[in-house]
Amino acid sequence: MPPTLRPYRRSTDRPELLRLRNALWPDCSAAMHRYEMRAFARPSRVRGILVLDRGDGRLGGFIELSVRPRVDGSMSDRLGYVEGWHVDRDLRGHGWGRKLIRAAEAWTAARGLTELGSDAELPNREGIAAHRACGFRETFRLVLFLKKVRH
Repeated sequence: MPPTLRPYRRSTDRPELLRLRNALWPDCSAAMHRYEMRAFARPSRVRGILVLDRGDGRLGGFIELSVRPRVDGSMSDRLGYVEGWHVDRDLRGHGWGRKLIRAAEAWTAARGLTELGSDAELPNREGIAAHRACGFRETFRLVLFLKKVRH
């Protein structure tokens, strides 16, 4: 039976979403994963999570979405944004990533927005290729910096 696409269920999906997030972001701390999962799981018009349900208690992928203010390269002052997107290796190459992106497009359009943004880290060639295959165009390459300021 093929996976089905549906909204994340906090009560039952938490362990599997954590597994998927660890696969996508292995260097992220458990505390940060839990914090972000709580933030995205709260009912909201500006955040959401969709999952691929394998039907046996396991998930096969997810996409985390948000509404962001304008990002570099966008023409809109607000847009839908793919914060995280992952499909388990055994499901790749069968269109599930594309289905998650189509669902993200519908989620974005339902909020009256006309653009969907995303990003991938520079060494993530597979992720960059997946974005291109789903119709995203690259706008910029940059390195982000952050510095603590004492007060």
